[in-house]
Amino acid sequence: MTLADDIRDHDGLAATHELLSMGWTGRQLSRAVASGAAIRVRQGWYALPGTVEIAQQAARVGGRLTCVSGARMLGLAVRDRYALHVAVPPHASRLRSRTDKSRRLGRSTSSGVVVHWSDVSTLGSRFSHSVLDCLLKMALCQSAEATIAAADSAIRLGLLKRGAWRQAIRVLPPRLAALLAMADGVCESITESLARVRLRGLGIDPRLQVSIAGVGRVDMVIGERLVVELDGWAYHSDPERFEADRRRDARLSALGYRVLRFSYRQVMDRWAEVKGSIVAAIARGDHLA
Repeated sequence: MTLADDIRDHDGLAATHELLSMGWTGRQLSRAVASGAAIRVRQGWYALPGTVEIAQQAARVGGRLTCVSGARMLGLAVRDRYALHVAVPPHASRLRSRTDKSRRLGRSTSSGVVVHWSDVSTLGSRFSHSVLDCLLKMALCQSAEATIAAADSAIRLGLLKRGAWRQAIRVLPPRLAALLAMADGVCESITESLARVRLRGLGIDPRLQVSIAGVGRVDMVIGERLVVELDGWAYHSDPERFEADRRRDARLSALGYRVLRFSYRQVMDRWAEVKGSIVAAIARGDHLA
């Protein structure tokens, strides 16, 4: 067994005392760090080269990824801008900077770290809470729509059962739980999830992932004829997809549909534009047969 094997057997993050008990010496550990065979993420803790940066940062702080940060590491749909959310036990002390293990974690928001003092009896790995625990932390820390988008992706990816989600959110305030129950895994992107939540808040209930003969699936249909398509963040870097979607739009128009297409940034940062276009189209009757 190599040192890397022994660290890997501890979920990729091993304490000095654990490695010493397995026969490694302090000198060997120091040599491994000097050679790049291991990373000393903070005093007394070793990880492997190639460990995801945000996981290293959480370990350096002294806890595990949770909330939106854990969700992102686990592959769930979250926004691309956020502080580092780290869960630590109530008795934790000597928390460190996310970037410098020799510097104490500052108390101001400028530290870029949100500490959750609740890392007790939660599942997951040494680097992160479980999918369900991250989502429950999001429910109390982030917006409902952000939590729904992340839960949607977890269900769609097979990382969470819809029934398990609905059971877990019963511990939350009833109004919040009722809203979060919307997550069902049908939406295929964060933009779809957010748009659905926001439209339902306006009293508009779109049908999702609708199959249209001769075209295929579209993201949303409002009423009978108003199609709403929502492009992903990498959309404009794919010329073939751009052309294919324009052909789809033309085909939908020929079939009598009205098509509205919005970018990732419009949905995420300029929602008023999206809302205004959809509301105006409904006011004109574009959704009616």
